[in-house]
Amino acid sequence: MPDRATVLAALAEYVNRPATAHDIRTEPGEIFSAPPFPQLVRFLPSLLTKEEWDAFVPEMAALLRGGDPFRVSALALNCGSLVEQGVPAALVAPHLLAALPRHLALARRAASATFDADPDALRAQSGLTFLLLATMAVLCRGAAFRQAARANPDIVTGVESLRKEHREADFVAQVLGFVDGVELLVLVPDEGKGFRVVLEAVNTNGHLFTLLQAALLGGGHLTGEAIDDEVVAVATGERPHEELLTDHARFNFAPWFAPGDAVSALAALPIEGSPSDIPQLDGQRIIVLGPPVLGSRSWDSNFFANIHDALRSRVTVVEVLPPERVTAWLDRIRQAAR
Repeated sequence: MPDRATVLAALAEYVNRPATAHDIRTEPGEIFSAPPFPQLVRFLPSLLTKEEWDAFVPEMAALLRGGDPFRVSALALNCGSLVEQGVPAALVAPHLLAALPRHLALARRAASATFDADPDALRAQSGLTFLLLATMAVLCRGAAFRQAARANPDIVTGVESLRKEHREADFVAQVLGFVDGVELLVLVPDEGKGFRVVLEAVNTNGHLFTLLQAALLGGGHLTGEAIDDEVVAVATGERPHEELLTDHARFNFAPWFAPGDAVSALAALPIEGSPSDIPQLDGQRIIVLGPPVLGSRSWDSNFFANIHDALRSRVTVVEVLPPERVTAWLDRIRQAAR
């Protein structure tokens, strides 16, 4: 069995050897039968403790930071496969995210490039599927990884510019478009109740409504029509999206400037909108819940289904407001709405 130093040296030699025009057109079976990869597979069972895995994987992932773009992408897919098998994404994420801007910039040049004139552009384009599959494996396993990617404008603009022509780039762009870490104030004037909730991996307002109803009704904070467990499981990502489902509003979901009288209750947040666009008052995004008006709105699972089996979406109640704070917020809304 090869030892650690031998495996890392072979991988380093592989990623630093320039891929030829023939190499980048090779079938995946041939790409991943290159000697360093079977050698890696033979070595991994020798890692018997968490400490050994925690030491080896970052050393391997660090090789993603430089080298031939095509070969680095092939190694990235191996790293992503380990993440899919249970290796902590945090061991790979810093190195993968550091590699992304260069690869995306190169791939954007490929449309007008030839291998002779700009070989790295074609190498990056040919390996982009491998690289972005690994990226999805990491991003879908933690809000912190998605936030780190969003904080890098080169990643955001690079993925966005490639999404129309590249399937995996579109999936990455979709995941980065989900909302993480946003806090909402949810007020229920008719019951004198209020809640602070935090969002994780929430796509549209329809997605938010489904998850919020589950958190408040399913969590026993409010009473009302029962939620649909199958719908909620698809919305959280705990169940795959195998058929079109429908959810409907148990409440009217209104912005803060429509606090609950018969006329203003007709105002409602759009199902297709983003939670990040919910109007703010005093720096706080606010949703006001009231009874459904003009019948119940509904939305299908295209608005709330998850797009990766590792992605988990949540709306978490982090605080139940005492009555006096609910009253203070409702008074503030009335004052601001004058």
